[in-house]
Amino acid sequence: MNNDKNRTKTRIAAYLIGLKDNKILLGKRINTDHLNEHWSLPAGHVFEGESAKNAMIREAYEECGIHLQPNDLKAVGAFHHFSDPYDYANYIFKADLSNHSIINTEPEKCAQLEFFDLKQLPSPIAPYIQYVIEKSALTTEPWIDEINFL
Repeated sequence: MNNDKNRTKTRIAAYLIGLKDNKILLGKRINTDHLNEHWSLPAGHVFEGESAKNAMIREAYEECGIHLQPNDLKAVGAFHHFSDPYDYANYIFKADLSNHSIINTEPEKCAQLEFFDLKQLPSPIAPYIQYVIEKSALTTEPWIDEINFL
């Protein structure tokens, strides 16, 4: 069967809903090619041969100095979204960070890390990040969605 459509080269990413005392951990991005000066969740790309959960464990350590174990993470959502020029399959994990120290280990990419009340998120924050926070932190049911597709 001949299909004239190009197959996608979808990227995979993992996001952390890190909670402590009903507050969520966010970082203010700087010196990146995406969402500079915006608040975002700790997140990162999944490497070849790496699971999304292991990528989240690695990224949490690389970005925030957090030592998570697989049992610390609960998969709470997934979304497919378009972010020109790529589309992404994203996995959302939730973790209780009450017993973890947070250190900004990438100050060249993150101006600051801070916990925010879930009902008073900072600005600016990308609409899709706010949506992910609302779906993941404020609901109890796992979810799957598509964002930014026409």
